[in-house]
Amino acid sequence: MNNIWERNYTLRSGDFDKFDRIKPSAVLDLFQDAAGRHAEEIGVGFEEMISRSYLWVITRVKFKIISEPNRFQNLIVKTWPLAPNRLSYRREYCIENEKGEKLIVGSSEWVVVHSEKRRFLSVPDLYNFENGFYPEMMFEAKLGKVHDFEAEGDAHIVNAGFSELDVNNHVNNTKYANYVIDAIVPSKEDILEVFQIDYRKEVFEGTQLNIYYKRDDNNILAKGQNTTGDTMFACEIQLKK
Repeated sequence: MNNIWERNYTLRSGDFDKFDRIKPSAVLDLFQDAAGRHAEEIGVGFEEMISRSYLWVITRVKFKIISEPNRFQNLIVKTWPLAPNRLSYRREYCIENEKGEKLIVGSSEWVVVHSEKRRFLSVPDLYNFENGFYPEMMFEAKLGKVHDFEAEGDAHIVNAGFSELDVNNHVNNTKYANYVIDAIVPSKEDILEVFQIDYRKEVFEGTQLNIYYKRDDNNILAKGQNTTGDTMFACEIQLKK
């Protein structure tokens, strides 16, 4: 069992915004692809989980851009699971250039839910190995929760569409980043350094989301609420000073 899974990727033009900086959604897409491929290899992929009435649900993801990658650059994406606790499963990520220099590091937290009842499950025998874990963490031992704030002003309104859904029939985790960036409309001087999203509730096709944000110097808090005021996700962005 290899402790760390890795694969070569090449960035595309569509992974970058109009300022030629990598989109947060593109980083999350790399994380998602790596995690999904690794899960398949170690026997906890989508089909294997569904056969046991399980689903992976991501609850939180965070990344830090150490050095901005370039269009068409060849990258090495690495990922590995940490040893789980009773309900939480953490997975780490590291994106490097061909010299092995870290460009982006990240971490995500997952839970397992019943595929029909949608309730949390404790699955102590989920992984069929003991030596496949790697202990290095890209951030602190526990990822902090994104703080709430009072919503003010007009909301940026989003209606979740079919093209944003994944095989779990809800909006894919990578799409929320686009909601936030479209609401904020960063300037050329707003260079993203740290990005985190907490996923609170599933968003289904046709759901209207009202996106609010609050900026304090180089720190931005954002959240998406449905029409009844439930917070469906929360986001925190730290810009380079």
